[in-house]
Order: sequence, then C-alpha cells, then structure tokens
Amino acid sequence: MSQRSSPMIVSAFKIIGASLLAVALIWALVLGWWQGNDHTPSTTELFLYLGALPLAIVGGYALLRGFIEHLKAPAASQTSAPSDSVDPLANGATQTAEIERGFTINLIGAFAISGSGDGPSDMLAAQATGVRPTPDNSLLDDAGFPIFTARIDALDTDDIGESLAQHDASLAEDIGRSEHLRMLALVDLILPAGIAQAQEALSQCTAISRLNLVWLIPPGIDAALFPRLQSWLESHYLAAFEPTQRALSLRAAANESDVMAHIDRMVLDAAGTSNDALTMVLAAASSIGSRTAASWSGRQGLFSADRQSGQIPGECGVCLLFGNPDSSDTSVQLTRVSAAEREKSVDAGGRISGALIEQLIAGLLAVHRVAPADIKAVVSDADHRQSRVGELLDALGETFTELDPLADCPCIGAACGATPPFGALLALACAHEHALSLAQPVLCISQQHPTARSAVLLRPMPLVAGGMPPAV
Repeated sequence: MSQRSSPMIVSAFKIIGASLLAVALIWALVLGWWQGNDHTPSTTELFLYLGALPLAIVGGYALLRGFIEHLKAPAASQTSAPSDSVDPLANGATQTAEIERGFTINLIGAFAISGSGDGPSDMLAAQATGVRPTPDNSLLDDAGFPIFTARIDALDTDDIGESLAQHDASLAEDIGRSEHLRMLALVDLILPAGIAQAQEALSQCTAISRLNLVWLIPPGIDAALFPRLQSWLESHYLAAFEPTQRALSLRAAANESDVMAHIDRMVLDAAGTSNDALTMVLAAASSIGSRTAASWSGRQGLFSADRQSGQIPGECGVCLLFGNPDSSDTSVQLTRVSAAEREKSVDAGGRISGALIEQLIAGLLAVHRVAPADIKAVVSDADHRQSRVGELLDALGETFTELDPLADCPCIGAACGATPPFGALLALACAHEHALSLAQPVLCISQQHPTARSAVLLRPMPLVAGGMPPAV
C-alpha cells in the first residue's frame, strides 16, 4: 500500500467510526426514552427513529461540514474565474491588433441638454449639488400619484409640431406619440449650437471641407419615416451648407450597446480616412410620456415610493463634434470603446460584481499606457439605483483609491433620469467637459443597460511625450 493512500484510509475509518458512534448514541437515547415512558413503538416509529433520524443527522452534519469547508477555501483555489471577470479584450474571439485598439479621434465639441441642465457643466454642477428629479403633476401612475420625471420645462412641442406640419403634414401625424415630438424639440434645441461650431471650424480650417452628420434614432420610430425626417432636418438646419459640403445619414439605435458600437466604428473608420471632414453625432430621446410610463409600470420598472429600484423617466439631446481642426483648445482625444456583456443581468439580484467594468478599464489603460493614478475622474451614466452605483464602486475598488466617490465619480443619471438609449452619450459629453476643466484624463462608463457595459478614455489635447497632457 502506498504512503499516499494511507492517510485517506485512516480518514475514511475516522468518518465511519464517528458515524457509527453517532448512530449508537441516537439509538441509546431513543430506546431509553421509550423504556422510561413504557412506550411500545410501532413499525413506522421504529423506521423513523432508528433509521431515518440517525441518517438525517449524520447526513446533515456532513453537508454542513462541506459547506463550511467551501467557505473557508481561498478564492485562488477556484479552477476558473467568473465570466464577468474575464478581460474581453484578451479573449481570442474578440482580440484585435494592438495598433487598432490604440486608435483615437478628437472630440472637439460636446453639446447636451437634459432635465438637470442646459449644458454639460450645468449637469455636472446639478449632480454635485444633489439636484434630483421631482414629481410631475402632468403624469400620474395607476394610483393617481404624480410620477417622478426629469422634464425639460422649456421644451416647446407645439412649435416643433407646427414646423413639422408646415414641412410635411402627414409626417406630423405619423410621428404620433408625444415622446417623439419631444425628441424633435430636443433636436431643435441642441443642433444649432453644434452646427454653429461646425461652420466656424469649416471657415477657419481650409483643410476641412465637409460635414458628415449622423443622426441616431431611438427605438419606436418606424424606419419608413427616416427619409422624411431626413428631409425635414436638411431643410431646417443644413440649408446654409452647400450640398457638396455636407452629408446626412439616419441610423437606428436599438440600445446602449448599439450606440457605443456606432461610436467605436466611427473611431475605427476615422483612422483609415483623410482628415478633411468633420463628423457630428446627433442623438435625442424622451422617456416622458403616458405610453412610456404605462410600459415601464407594466414591467415593474417605473420608480415609485414602493419601487425604489425602478427607473425615472428623463430626456436628453446630445450633439458631439469630431475632427482635427487647427485650434485644439476644446479638443479631447477619445479612444475606441472597450465593451462587453455581463453574463448575468445586474438587476437579477444577489451580489453585484464590478469585475467586468474593472477589466474593461484595465484593458484601456494598458493599451494607452495610462497609470490608474493619472485618472482624475470617472463619469458614469448610472442613475439612482443602488445596483449601478454598487457595481461602479466595486469596479473602482482599490485601484482608484485617490478618487472621491462623491466628488470625482459623478453618476449623471441620478440627476437627469433614464434617457435610453443615449445615457452613455450624455455621460460622454459631461466627461468631455470634465477632461477640459481638469486638464487631466477622465474615464467614461456606460452601465445603464442591464448587461451591456462599455468604457472609453478621454484625454485633453495636446498630448505630450508619454501620452499625458502637460501639467497645469
């Protein structure tokens, strides 16, 4: 017999001996109790007390001991890491060449509006001072109570409705629901500022000769309306551009993952083309309307006094301008999007792990050779829900110990509500503002979606040797 098998045999004898001793003790106690009470047991009692009871106690002890040993086992003993902790950029199925992973584009302008402010700086200030959505008396839940919303009070849907009807009466009728009219009113508020900066860049930089405008359309709008919406936008906002100076395309955006994939593709495509064009990304969406409120309430996803984990309807308009103009005082270098999907929804309950976001961040910093200590802020589209906030804090963990979770990690959604699918773009506009004001690298995290997660790095221009901006 080998020396290795001897301890196993000894251990087996100990377990068997202890089990027999326990059974004997139980039998002695049961028989003693019956004798002391002058009780004659039935066949069923003999089976239960002398058979099933000893087996249940011995089996229960074995299970309890195994559970305790499992808890005592170190985490390093696991044969494989949870799927959420696997670095998607290191996975063979999604790995790209390092040179492509290092592509960047310049974000030279970021304009945004939401219920918490008329610009990124206002939104950051509102979030920092604790501004939060309030009850909306124009929208009531099934019990007759006002629904919390982050409404833009200045939004004029009547004016945009008249403008739309004058251009295309049937289009105004086909748009239908109020959420879509509010979306067009948001476009009317945010697009002129972006157009003005694009015109200035075109006039100042002779190397830039063209504007490519990409309008991302939220779910719920029939794709058959896209050509008519394109005609409306061209006639109202792009008339100052010569036909050869501009191009407009409308693209459906199903969810946050789809939106960030558009941004990533734009960065990737820009690396292989000339720098003679500006690219503008326009996005607007409103969740404030009776249909959205009824839909969210029906799936138990609407915030209320007794459902704190629900979402609060919001609305936003975002206009991002990308290019390489001569003037770089408002330019921020934007990396490709590092994105992946959680295997389990963050709303599924249980312990919330930020391992996936942590790995996305680590991959970004490694590719661009940025130390965690150089990151001065992390802007997220997370809202009031503890699931999102807990996930973000777990992801930052001990790596970003110098960041103040309240001052340096603004969660934009807490102030502006839920603005699917464009919450990530709203956070991106705020991250652009933060990177410029701090003159330091900033991370932007998208985590509104139940499973889709993404991260991008923003660094103010110009960069000096080593990839870092100059000290201020």
